[in-house]
Amino acid sequence: MRTPRRPRKPTPLEQAAIPERMHGGEAKPYVISDSEQDYVPTALVDSEDFAAQEYDDEDDYGSDGEAALVGDEPGVEDASGVRKPVELSERWQERQAEKRRIRLKRVISIGGVLAGVALTVWIFLFSPLFSYEFHDNDIQGLTEDSIVDRAKLADILRSYNGEQIFLFDDAELEASVINALPEVSNISSSYKFPNSLTFNVEAQIPVACIVTGSTCQAVAEDGTKLTIPADQLANLPKIGDLPAELDQELAMSGLMSVLESLSDDARSLVGQLIIDRHQLITLTLSDGRTVVWGTAEKNEQKSKILMALLGQGSHFIDISAPSAPVTSN
Repeated sequence: MRTPRRPRKPTPLEQAAIPERMHGGEAKPYVISDSEQDYVPTALVDSEDFAAQEYDDEDDYGSDGEAALVGDEPGVEDASGVRKPVELSERWQERQAEKRRIRLKRVISIGGVLAGVALTVWIFLFSPLFSYEFHDNDIQGLTEDSIVDRAKLADILRSYNGEQIFLFDDAELEASVINALPEVSNISSSYKFPNSLTFNVEAQIPVACIVTGSTCQAVAEDGTKLTIPADQLANLPKIGDLPAELDQELAMSGLMSVLESLSDDARSLVGQLIIDRHQLITLTLSDGRTVVWGTAEKNEQKSKILMALLGQGSHFIDISAPSAPVTSN
């Protein structure tokens, strides 16, 4: 910091002598204008008080690192009320201390915000308050005769105990459940305060039973193999052995597309489906009637024609050419 210049010493003003009276009347007192005064005030002070002060040539107005601060600069007042000089080192120390206080307040404020954020994250993502705990009534959407094994599903969901509610991944849960229980077609969760989840479960619908030797495997519309109770298995339409020369996946896809096109009433009448090596499909109804479907084409049109012809009581129905159906008793 630059040391202030040494102030000029004001010259005391003496009252000018009253000029002698040269003629009648009183002489006017001589007044010195401001421009004729030779003191230069460095602060807002009373000129008369300033002029009355005496200064000695030996007065020390400050050495290197010191300054005589006048006016509104802070300092220590003596008994007469006049501020004493303040060392620049003291002023520098005061400024450094103020900077340290400002930095400390800033650090405390930032630290408080970060601590609040960290506490909030810990509460919602890591604290036991929001960790999942399974209960039997968390499973919703299943009927009493559902093909889904409720006990096995409960064991799978119970394995998620301790997981944080807000980190629960429905996609991962669905993949895990369907991999273990193919009878589940869809599962999703909904949050319940503070640490519970409700699982909405949808079961697969078996549409047919694939006969292989002496066993019959239930399948869903998409071909997923299902494990279902024996009483439900007996009521499903049977799919006969697939010819070895056919693409097994393609043949199964054709049979499933035929079943999907049938209404619920028509599907309930189907006892067995057979596909030959030419991919021609034949339906055998539960009452013994035979329906020649043909290839798995124009299935929607064939399904509507079949529903119209079933009421006629025909024993044999050929809808392989839907534009010209053939029936016989």
